[in-house]
Amino acid sequence: MDFLKNIQLIQGGMGVYVSNWRLAKTVAMARPGVTVGAISGTALDVVYVRLLQLGDPGGHVRRALAAFDAQFDVEIGKKICEHYFIEGGKAPGVRFKNAPAQVVRPQNGGGSMVISAKQDEPTALVMDDKVYELLIVSAFAETWLAKEGHNGKIFVNFMKKIELPLMHAMYGAMLAGVDGIIVGAGNPEGLPAMCSRLARQEAVKNDLLVLYREAGEHFYMPFDPKQFAGGKLAEKPLQRPAFLAIASLENLVEGLAHSPTEAPDGFVIEHHTAGGHNAGPQGPLVKDSLGQPIYGAEDEPDLGAIRAAGLPFWLAGGYGSREKLKQARAAGANGVQVGSVFALAEDSGLKASYRTAIFDKIKRGVKDDELVQTTLFSPTGYPFKVAQVEDTLAEEKVYNVRRRVCDIHLLQQRGLSKPAADGSRRLFQRCEAAPIKDYVSKRGLLMNTKEKRCLCNGLLSGVGLGQTILTDEGWTEEPAIITLGNELEGIRRLSRQGQSIYWARDVVNDILGEESEAGAQG
Repeated sequence: MDFLKNIQLIQGGMGVYVSNWRLAKTVAMARPGVTVGAISGTALDVVYVRLLQLGDPGGHVRRALAAFDAQFDVEIGKKICEHYFIEGGKAPGVRFKNAPAQVVRPQNGGGSMVISAKQDEPTALVMDDKVYELLIVSAFAETWLAKEGHNGKIFVNFMKKIELPLMHAMYGAMLAGVDGIIVGAGNPEGLPAMCSRLARQEAVKNDLLVLYREAGEHFYMPFDPKQFAGGKLAEKPLQRPAFLAIASLENLVEGLAHSPTEAPDGFVIEHHTAGGHNAGPQGPLVKDSLGQPIYGAEDEPDLGAIRAAGLPFWLAGGYGSREKLKQARAAGANGVQVGSVFALAEDSGLKASYRTAIFDKIKRGVKDDELVQTTLFSPTGYPFKVAQVEDTLAEEKVYNVRRRVCDIHLLQQRGLSKPAADGSRRLFQRCEAAPIKDYVSKRGLLMNTKEKRCLCNGLLSGVGLGQTILTDEGWTEEPAIITLGNELEGIRRLSRQGQSIYWARDVVNDILGEESEAGAQG
């Protein structure tokens, strides 16, 4: 992974489709060998299904799916298009057809959700083959589009907390030649080794967390590339991408650097001021007057210990400036990862109206700590940064009138019911942002549902792909939720205090300076 030593700027893989292929491609092409564009791997199956139902503007989705079929001599992409594509796009007020649900069942259960009383060996959990097809093809397509026509580096970002699609989406991106994989929101132990095995087209498995399991019980999801699509995808080895683990403190870095399976190729050290999900504070949770978690000195990473681990690293969270890049490199980092300032660039997937709303607040002089707050809205349990934008889920009144639904399933937990008379238990999935009665009926505590927002639907609405819903006022979209980091100085500078738009290329130039200064290649 020699190319990593020259990378100074990694564009963050933000949210759902904010870091889309257009943004990643622009950044990767800006300074080949120095910049990395990162696509978000979250919910790509849902994104692609909805883009097709909007008529596939520009024809890019169909072009990428056709490339998949041609490369591997299959008709998976064709079948997906036939099922979801709507010429000219769906009519306003018509709901999107959902992607197949990511719901697991025992592999040997004949479709039953029942787990027997005694498990003498690990239990394999599987999903419908249509789910796997869509996960692989959508990740391939997004990566293929991002890499098309240039030699820059493209990474893909995943959340470890979203376990079910991880293996197949990683594999799909690897089929398209992704250059790197970044994983955060959890300990990615074992995933670098999984990348190596997938590159060799070997069978892999991903351990799954199942609540209320008995001592000694173990659950996993298997995947063998040679058994998928008649083995047509597995006829030759793949390029093994670089693997970067996101960590907030030195403890995880030290543990992963000495992994018993395979160490990552490097780290992104993410400060708690970064956007999206963050690691919680060390010790007991203490909140300020706004209900935000309070972070202290013990939440600051020990960069000396991280340097001692001997692997390259990039600093993230408030590093979106040339001066911060210099500070990071002086501290021993290879460079920086930057997210929020790219999120408000014209090239990002963020819906224009929300970009404008944030610029308007900046123009009116709203302070950073008023514009972005750290919340406990996420059903994952991780703190989550939320931009305070009107008519979004940041507002209590919007949250209170929204009907709770859980129809995308990405952040659901898996668990087992209490034993029946014969000792068998039923496998279930639940989410703290789901209808309260449903969550509580699945051994959930009522207190855990308080203030929880549906991030799946909210983040999709943030990029113009919100589900159509019927309210007392008529048909509308699911309310959005917008995430940004706490440090907005770069956004203020490039937007001239909210008075002007800017592009991803402007962000690169702002952070790296002139091309000759950055040592760009090509």
